[in-house]
Amino acid sequence: MLNYPINERPREKAIKNGINSLSNQELLALVLRTGNKQMSVLELSQHLLNEIGGFNQLKTIDYYQLIKINGIKSAKAIEILASVEIAKRLSSFKETRQYIKEPMDGYCVVKDQLLFEKQEKVILLCMNHRLELIKEKLLFIGSDQASLLTGKEVFKEALLCGASQIMLIHNHPSGHPEPSIQDQQMTKHLMNMAKKLEIEMVDHLIIGDHCFYSFASDRIYHLN
Repeated sequence: MLNYPINERPREKAIKNGINSLSNQELLALVLRTGNKQMSVLELSQHLLNEIGGFNQLKTIDYYQLIKINGIKSAKAIEILASVEIAKRLSSFKETRQYIKEPMDGYCVVKDQLLFEKQEKVILLCMNHRLELIKEKLLFIGSDQASLLTGKEVFKEALLCGASQIMLIHNHPSGHPEPSIQDQQMTKHLMNMAKKLEIEMVDHLIIGDHCFYSFASDRIYHLN
């Protein structure tokens, strides 16, 4: 690829103009990464497409067909098949939105991550105006210093994904969900920041041992 002008190299072209600006040949060249002594990676990419009968045939190609093509050995064949498989899974993936309408909904999203966790973790749930969960972000992992979490860290993530509502959730490794003075101060501070940014902080949950505290409800939920 060093013989090609910079603006004609697939990687540089993608960085400058976006990945969707690349041709099928160029996209495949990025997957192949290198050519061989006889062909550049772009030439190898086009050779492969010619051999299999066009870009559309990648969806049905198999390992043994690929390694029969001159210039395609085992490693490149697997890389091509992995890329094709990713595309197939993405096309068949049906996204189901989760709704965070009450404290229990938030607890159900994070319970497997935080229940019995020995370190303190803080997770941010970001929702749109319909209370659909659009992003889940782990903000902090530590011992007992979640109260040091800054509003900048919280709201940066909310603003990046365009959230109109958020829920903050953290655990107490002790198993006791009662809020500390630091928890109360942090929650008050974050709620004040949320108002200024026109983002609603719907709740702050503290996860304990089969129980959790909700600031919005001001109560502990005990679970079986």
